[in-house]
Amino acid sequence: MDFLDPKKRRQHIIMLYIGYGLISVAIVATSVVLLYQSYGFGINRKGDVIQNGLLFLSSQPAAADITINGNLVGTKTNTRLVTPAATYKIALSKSGYDDWKRVIILDPSSVARFDYPILIPSKLTTTALQTYFGPPTMASPSPDRRWLAIGEPGAMTTFDIFDFNNPAKNATVIKLPDGLLTKATVAESWLPMEWSDDNSHLMLKHVYDDKFEYILLNRSNVAESVNLSRSLGASADELTFRDKKYDKYYLYTAATKLLSTATLQNATPQTVIEKVLEYKTYGNDIVLYATDDTTPPSKVNVRILDGNKSYAVRTLPSDTNYLLDITKYDGTFFAAVGATSDNRVSIYKDPEAQITSAQRLAVPVNVLKVTAPNYISFSSNAQFIMAENGQQFSVYDVFNKKDYNYTSSAPLDMPQTHATWMDGNRLTYASANNMHVFDYDYTNRHTLMPNTSSYTPFYSPDYRTIYTLNPNKYGAGYSVFKTSLLTPADQ
Repeated sequence: MDFLDPKKRRQHIIMLYIGYGLISVAIVATSVVLLYQSYGFGINRKGDVIQNGLLFLSSQPAAADITINGNLVGTKTNTRLVTPAATYKIALSKSGYDDWKRVIILDPSSVARFDYPILIPSKLTTTALQTYFGPPTMASPSPDRRWLAIGEPGAMTTFDIFDFNNPAKNATVIKLPDGLLTKATVAESWLPMEWSDDNSHLMLKHVYDDKFEYILLNRSNVAESVNLSRSLGASADELTFRDKKYDKYYLYTAATKLLSTATLQNATPQTVIEKVLEYKTYGNDIVLYATDDTTPPSKVNVRILDGNKSYAVRTLPSDTNYLLDITKYDGTFFAAVGATSDNRVSIYKDPEAQITSAQRLAVPVNVLKVTAPNYISFSSNAQFIMAENGQQFSVYDVFNKKDYNYTSSAPLDMPQTHATWMDGNRLTYASANNMHVFDYDYTNRHTLMPNTSSYTPFYSPDYRTIYTLNPNKYGAGYSVFKTSLLTPADQ
């Protein structure tokens, strides 16, 4: 037998070791290939080693053609592409729509996601949803964009509630309880302030005879609407929801510079901060505020209150307009701090963590430079922070750590003082009585349907429909107009 023959046995052992060696080489080679692929390395048609990136492209509507550097790609959106790291000219196109275009830089081993493109129909179709005999007293959409509250003309206590999940359904008419409002003798108006996070309670400011009061409108059960100024027993200049809860409040009085808290269950104000000039809250107990507590007349401090702890962020020149905003992006706090006279807005990443370290003040990750900025705002997804003065914009992308500075070509219609975020990636405002929309960096600009500057546009939850409140083209009155962002073939 072969295993008893020493020569054949030696040959068998040698072949066995050779086999083990070849398997080891194959395993190592495969591991190296997989390792290199995990770092984005590949081989092109010429045999050169290249490093790739991963590109995700989505669009509304889906199934749009993808063109890269003028070459049509075989797949359509929504898709992912493994592509050599480089700079590319991307275009998404679909019949009946304007192209969406962007120049992108795909870094080695990086993942670039473009899941926000909305293709705008080349021809928009607008229809009237409901008509009013005059300008409504107010209009405000809920945070989830499902509900729209409109104050009926000539009737301060009557509101129409539209449900954008059921756009074919007529608006529900609700009426505030008698005696809830203080009776006006000369003139009165509404100012919508903010919605609670339950999308049912809307805080309104009732301005009457050069006075004002705050009203909590409950769209789900209008009989439970509340006159907050009476219930809280407060003469506060400002009321804001605490943690977006309809029964918890921050109260601010300009004369005393006091910021307090109160609830509908316990109306006794509890002082939180003294000597407050301006403030912005986040969550239950975080306040970003400007104060003149320990500064010379020409300076103010900007601080963060987190529970019972207060930290200094930076100093600002004394001003009448301080710009403050704070939010979370991907679990990390970002704060924006500026003053109109300072001509800049500083952006801080996790400022509290910086302050509690060895540093005395936080160091900004970026500074937005705008001459006399009058407005700042984070986008709805918190990825972008915008500072603005009229047509001058500066935007910082906290994810990609890039900033964009530009001047828009179309002036803002009065009484607008600033643009607003359409969603997480686009800005909009009215110019020449038309809606203008563009990406955060002023690309993919579009002039859409008529839009008066007196009312901002409203959007369906899926952003497939825009609703505007405009004067009728023929005859008197106003109408709620519905404009689809899909062509008839995609509806």
